[in-house]
Amino acid sequence: MFEFQKLCRNAEALTPAERAAMLADLSVSVIARLNALAPEIHPAEILASFIIGSVVSDGSVSEKDYLGIYPSLAKAFGEACDLAGIQRVYKVSKDVQREISGYTRQLLDLISVADEQLAADIIFLCLLVTSVDGKVSLKEQRYIKQLCRG
Repeated sequence: MFEFQKLCRNAEALTPAERAAMLADLSVSVIARLNALAPEIHPAEILASFIIGSVVSDGSVSEKDYLGIYPSLAKAFGEACDLAGIQRVYKVSKDVQREISGYTRQLLDLISVADEQLAADIIFLCLLVTSVDGKVSLKEQRYIKQLCRG
């Protein structure tokens, strides 16, 4: 499909301003294409849950993580996405891990019927979000790489 490590390096190399602009534009584009593909299953919610899951895959959502993804979350989902709420919802627990796993399966199902460009854009969007601190951790890479097997 594409070179995953190259996408990781590209995301990590962006300046904060470049990353923010790409996040805003790509998130709106991806969500619009997913909604056109399968509006009846709320793909934006599935994607948002997977993306937040990728951020917490290393155990938590820091304020820096939140500040990096907030502009995209607000643009795509409204301004009601606050740090405390995201931390509360995604505090790592067995129930949340199962829920995130369910969203992962749903996103894999969506990717299986999407064109290759949309799949690549979804993966890059996740990498943009997780690279907000300038690095995509190995745990984050493993989490996002699940989408490459879809």
